[in-house]
Amino acid sequence: MINADSHPDTLVSITCDKEGLKIMIQAAIAAIQQGDKWNYGDEYDIDLTPYHEMRDSLIQKYVSVFGDEDITI
Repeated sequence: MINADSHPDTLVSITCDKEGLKIMIQAAIAAIQQGDKWNYGDEYDIDLTPYHEMRDSLIQKYVSVFGDEDITI
């Protein structure tokens, strides 16, 4: 199980196992891909930076806890 040290301003704390963390990474990747499909370079585009940051931080957490084993997502 992974217990994240949450920021004091955080309202939610999430605890998950290895498979749950993989699913969270996959969800962030899916959100990025979906946003890329709908971003056409106009004023209606959404900022995907938070999704990229979330994906990167989740991958860093995965590697720090489980190493590089089975990181294929």
